[in-house]
Amino acid sequence: MATGSTLKLPEELSIANVTEWKNKLIDLVNEPEPLLLEADQLARVDTAAMQLLLAFVRKASAANKSCQWQNPSTVLIETAEQLGLSQSLSLNAD
Repeated sequence: MATGSTLKLPEELSIANVTEWKNKLIDLVNEPEPLLLEADQLARVDTAAMQLLLAFVRKASAANKSCQWQNPSTVLIETAEQLGLSQSLSLNAD
């Protein structure tokens, strides 16, 4: 495993649990880099969750921290593509 901090995302990230995950993501930004988001189990993600993830990536960038995706799920990739967020979330960089 890479050094840094990893946060495993749940199977569902939606408006129903976005506040809980906001707090976890805020805590992650304060951890040593690289910041890793493990997203292989993410099977459902809505637009509120995508806004949260985008805010997290931007906050990490503003703090000059590297944020990386570890095994992003197909659902996450497809949702980001549909919303035009792939580049902003750095999901298109392999």
